[in-house]
Amino acid sequence: MQKPWHLNRRTVLKSAGVCLALPWLECMGADAAAAPKKRFFAGYFAYGVPMPADDAPDRLDHGWFPLGEGRDYQLPKMHECLVPMKEKVTYLSGLSHPSMRGTSAHKGADYFLTGANILKTYDKQSISIDQHVASSLGNETRFQSLVMSSFGGVNRPYRSATLSFDRSGRPIPSMNEPAEIFRRLFGRTTESEKNALASRGSIIDEVLGEARDLSRRLGAADRAKMDEYLASVREVERMTERGRQWQDTPKPEVDGDSLALDVNPTSPREYLTVMYDLLALAFQTDSTRVATYQTASEEAGLTDSFPTAVGLRTSSHKLSHEKKDFADVAKYIGFLNEMHANFVKKLDSIQEGDGTLLDNTLCFYGCATSKTHRAVNYPIILSGGANMGFRHGSHLHYGDHVPLSNLFVTIANQLDQPTKAFADSTADVTEVLG
Repeated sequence: MQKPWHLNRRTVLKSAGVCLALPWLECMGADAAAAPKKRFFAGYFAYGVPMPADDAPDRLDHGWFPLGEGRDYQLPKMHECLVPMKEKVTYLSGLSHPSMRGTSAHKGADYFLTGANILKTYDKQSISIDQHVASSLGNETRFQSLVMSSFGGVNRPYRSATLSFDRSGRPIPSMNEPAEIFRRLFGRTTESEKNALASRGSIIDEVLGEARDLSRRLGAADRAKMDEYLASVREVERMTERGRQWQDTPKPEVDGDSLALDVNPTSPREYLTVMYDLLALAFQTDSTRVATYQTASEEAGLTDSFPTAVGLRTSSHKLSHEKKDFADVAKYIGFLNEMHANFVKKLDSIQEGDGTLLDNTLCFYGCATSKTHRAVNYPIILSGGANMGFRHGSHLHYGDHVPLSNLFVTIANQLDQPTKAFADSTADVTEVLG
C-alpha cells in the first residue's frame, strides 16, 4: 500500500498554468523500488563520414573513427562534444551487414536496423531491431514505439524515410512535425479521435470477415497473397485495440511553451534540438520505451541543406563526396555529433531511481556507410544502458566479416527479448557488456 508521503514520479508542479516535472525525490521510493524500465533508442545519419588515412596530418582534425583500440584511444576533434561522457560511450568500427556490402550506398536507412538481404529484391525486407525489442518493451506504454525522421513518411524503397519495419518487413511511417509529435504524446484525445477508433474497429471487423470468406475460395498462390494482406489488416486491428485501451488514460502533463514546436528543417539546429527534446520527453514520461530517429535522409529534400547550420552553403550529399579536403564535411558531421551528444547528455541529466535516464536507455547511433558508397565498416556509437549490463569507455574494432546483427542479438537479450539469432547474425557481441 502506498504511503501518503509517497509521490508518483509523474507528479508535476502547477503554477500560473505551467507544468514542471519534479526531480526524483526520496519520497518517490515506492516507484524507485521497482526494477528500472529499460529503453532503446536507434538513430541514423546519412552519407557516411570523412576518412583521411591514419597517417594523414589531418587524421585527428577531420577523421571520424578513433585512433587506437580498447580503452587507450584518441578521439578526433569532431567527437569532443562527447569527451565528458567518455565512460558512458563506446565507439565501434568494422561491423556491417554482409549481404549489403555490395550495395550502392544510399540504401542505408532501408537495412540499417533490419540486416535484411534486399540487394536485389525488396521482398526480403524484414523486421527492424527496434520493432523486435518493442514487442516486449512496449507492452506497458501508450506507444509501443516512436518512429521519427526529419523527412517524414516512408518515402520509397531504397530511399527510406524511416528506420523502422514491422514483422512483415513493411515500413512504418515516421513523424517529422514537432507540433504533431507533441500533440500525439501529450495532447488531449478528442471525441472525434475516440469516435474514429470505434469506427475503424467496426470496419476492420467487417473487412476481416469478408476476407476470410473469400480466402476459402482462392487457389494456393492467391491465398498466400491474401494471407499477407490479412497480416496487414491484423496489424491495424492490433494498433486500434491498443488505442482503445489507452484512450481513457490521461496523458502526462507537459508544458510545450518552451519548445519551438513550429520549427522545421529549414532551421536545422533548432529543428534537431526540438526533435531530440521530444525523444527525451517521451522516455522521461514513459510514453514509450522504444524510439528511432533518422536525422537526415539519403534523398534530396530539406535535410540536404542541414550544413547551413554551420555556415556551409552546399548540400550534405555533395560534402560527402569530398576526397581530399575534409574540413567542411568534418565540420558538418561534427555538428550532427553535437546534436546527438546533447541528447545523450540530457538523458544523463535526468535522475531516475538510483541512476539516470541514460543508465536505463541504450542509445545506438550511426550510419550504414563508412565513406560515401562504401557499405562497410559502419561508424557506430553506443551509449548508456548501464543498468542493462552495458559497459563503456572503449573503441572496439571488429574484423570486416563480423555482422552488425551480432550486436543486435546482444541488444535484444539485454533488453529482455530472448533472441538466438537476428537477420544474418552468427553469434553475439559480449565485449560491450560488463
